[in-house]
Amino acid sequence: MEVTCTNCGFGSACLPRGLTQGEIEQLEHIVQRRKVLHKGDVLFRSGDPFRGLIAIKSGMAKLTYQDDQSQEHILALLLPGEILGFDALSHNAYHCSAQALDTLSYCALPARQISPICTKIPTLFHEMLRHASDVIGIQRKQMVFIKKPADQRLAGFLLDLSRRYEARGFSGETFSMGLTRKEIGNYLDLALATVSRTLKRFEKTGWIELQGKWVRIFDRPALECLLAEG
Repeated sequence: MEVTCTNCGFGSACLPRGLTQGEIEQLEHIVQRRKVLHKGDVLFRSGDPFRGLIAIKSGMAKLTYQDDQSQEHILALLLPGEILGFDALSHNAYHCSAQALDTLSYCALPARQISPICTKIPTLFHEMLRHASDVIGIQRKQMVFIKKPADQRLAGFLLDLSRRYEARGFSGETFSMGLTRKEIGNYLDLALATVSRTLKRFEKTGWIELQGKWVRIFDRPALECLLAEG
């Protein structure tokens, strides 16, 4: 069966949320469904011309930028139903880069179709604003995280992923963190050794279980209490 905006499992988390059936059908005519990408494949690079907004259907991606010293900084970890590319709307070029963390598929709303379809469907414009606001909210949380002690940053990272997975109908107890330990350190502004040591301590206390990039949360209340300290 072909996956469309109507039967996509992430409709409630993606752009069609709040649209009528007729409006969703209009959107389906212009949404482009792309082939599957693999780990390491690039969705777009900083400086690329704006091709459109990208909605992840399956898999995970990281959003990054490079500073003046060519050091990569991870800005966001994207899950199914989340949208990339809002930063390109103002200057018609992507300011960040996006890369698949595992096997990934996505849909695209072409740049040239955004204004016409928003004119036809005003509700879609409001949904785009909602997603852009969510992106700002995630960045705000990130700014708060990196000011906390290391153990609170890791607890917050795990709890945030858990809640976002649950909102998409996945398990909030057992899930992939998506990033390597080094990448988690980059994302949370922590040394690799600190990330590894803190996660191992969480595991020894019985709060979590680790297997590669996968984590199983046994004691969510303990992580929540840790995060609430200070």
